[in-house]
Amino acid sequence: MRRASGIAQTALVVAFLATAVSGCEQGGPASTSPASTAATKAAGSLRARADELSQRGQYEEALAAYREALRQEPNDLALRYAVAVTLASLNRRAEATEAYRWVFFNGLPGSELVEKSETWLRAAGALATTTESVPDKPIEKTATDSRVRGHITWANVDPGRPAPRVHLRLEGTDASNKGTVYNTVASLNADYEFASVPPGSYRLTAQSPLIAVRLWELNVTVEEGTATVVDLSEASSVAPGTSFAVKPR
Repeated sequence: MRRASGIAQTALVVAFLATAVSGCEQGGPASTSPASTAATKAAGSLRARADELSQRGQYEEALAAYREALRQEPNDLALRYAVAVTLASLNRRAEATEAYRWVFFNGLPGSELVEKSETWLRAAGALATTTESVPDKPIEKTATDSRVRGHITWANVDPGRPAPRVHLRLEGTDASNKGTVYNTVASLNADYEFASVPPGSYRLTAQSPLIAVRLWELNVTVEEGTATVVDLSEASSVAPGTSFAVKPR
């Protein structure tokens, strides 16, 4: 029964991938380099092979083909999701969790694959809540207009792909707020915000889940009843020059 269930789930993924590829083919012509076009065709061929293997229940072979396709198209969300489903079918829970998390944090919020990934992660107990606190040091929170917001600016980003996500963490450093943590997710070259943050001193850190690099570490002082604006850029980054653009093949 488990094998049959896995085959049924994979069949849905195969159908989704076929629809996605068809939709791309119906669109207008894109301006791409010959190398990029060749890589896309190679990834498409590998994807088709992986889909066939998945339909037969040959998950190990399918996984190898999906991963080879990802070497050609590392930011392809549908491929990442297919890898996650295949890993789950193989009961490789830890690897499946990482694959689903990649889709959840790097996909378009509200999209079908992001929502499916969120459902799997929540069912597996692998999705952290947005606000964490230390149980033995409860902090009474009241309504406040204090907040931390800003704009993230990064030049070396591939304009032809969705902007990479950034995970931001705001952690209290005062005696009164130590142990209080706020988390949010934003995109490069976009705005971010932590709402309803009590006044005090905090440590703001941000990193990219796409390439596992910490980008910012800085101290922030939040004032009562106002917005503390902290713009983030390469100039203030602890990892300036990091590239999010597709490397030429």
